[in-house]
Amino acid sequence: METRSRELQAAEYLEKHRIKELVSYLTSALLFFRPALKTLGLCTEDEDLEDDGHRITLDQFKDEVNKRIKDIWSAF
Repeated sequence: METRSRELQAAEYLEKHRIKELVSYLTSALLFFRPALKTLGLCTEDEDLEDDGHRITLDQFKDEVNKRIKDIWSAF
């Protein structure tokens, strides 16, 4: 009976925190974001996007994207 209760608690937790949606989103990110970055010119073919173990904040990501966009547009 306790196992059933724990399973129910786990299922409720997953639903409450939308874990299934998060996993789906992360899977999509792995499949689609890299090609999109290449299309936008924010990632070159030979650029290595492997995780180096360092955490990247949203601000750091935005700064890097803005820097690359400025580099791209400076040619025009």
